[in-house]
Amino acid sequence: MTPDSILGELVRYDQTPPDQVRSFSHLKLDDDLLPTFHHKAERVFEAFEKYRSITYEVRQSRKGGVGLIIAGYSNTTLSRDHERYVAIGLTPFDEFEKDDDLVSKIKQQVDEVKKDYGTQLDHHYLLLCTDDQKHEDRIRILRRKLREDRTVVVEPSHAWAFYTTEDTTVDAVSDRMIYENDHVRRQALEEIADLDKRQLILLLSCLVQAIEEMKDFSVADEFVIHNDHLHDFEASHPGNYSPLEDVSAMEDRFFFRDADVEGFRIYKDSVSAIIALYYDAKVRYGHEGDSAVRYLLAFLERTI
Repeated sequence: MTPDSILGELVRYDQTPPDQVRSFSHLKLDDDLLPTFHHKAERVFEAFEKYRSITYEVRQSRKGGVGLIIAGYSNTTLSRDHERYVAIGLTPFDEFEKDDDLVSKIKQQVDEVKKDYGTQLDHHYLLLCTDDQKHEDRIRILRRKLREDRTVVVEPSHAWAFYTTEDTTVDAVSDRMIYENDHVRRQALEEIADLDKRQLILLLSCLVQAIEEMKDFSVADEFVIHNDHLHDFEASHPGNYSPLEDVSAMEDRFFFRDADVEGFRIYKDSVSAIIALYYDAKVRYGHEGDSAVRYLLAFLERTI
């Protein structure tokens, strides 16, 4: 597993509906795209460094209206201490709008990167930060002209999803890929087997609340009823939900009622591996509270 492998997963990790991709029209290369994607590349290497010794540098530049992020890294095991490189090319919406020679400029960037880094280049990811409906013809031409080894055209729906990806997701994807077969991680996946996404959100939010705020792994009914994570889910998944009924449906597996508690308690043994993941994320990344819930959800949800 390499930083390039993780970046390759993240640029295709999710896909945004076409109507939301139009948000790219308000973003600028220097003010928005370059700093945001530079941060994401840095985040991947920071996560990787928490597991393996690695030397890296991430830098950004622009030529005309086309942006470029170059990440160079070396590692004794991965590259025998030889430099390897990953490139991220960025083309903003306004360049698609005004530059008739844009396709040639992008092709020139690809050729220059390949010439400069040769066989040391892992991949060149070209993020098309535009509207995939309005600029459909140019995107199709770019897709056809850039069918080259180690060049990956990332279309707007994937580019926007990567742009809006939270740090917690970057960390979770990195962790899951670096140590996919780790025993604790496999145990955590077994613990949440057969849960749907809403049940998982409920369980994780209650668990983090029980660890950080309550004693004896207890959670009040009031917290369940006014659970912000559940409300966010329900906003995009309308339905007739009853959080307390959901808790009751998971009684005997994760939850149980106790006469001494105005609410319920969590069976710690039923989520011991998830608790271990929580503390690992707290120590490794500083994730707590809502951030910890989002990290655990991103880590676990792709398996359900």
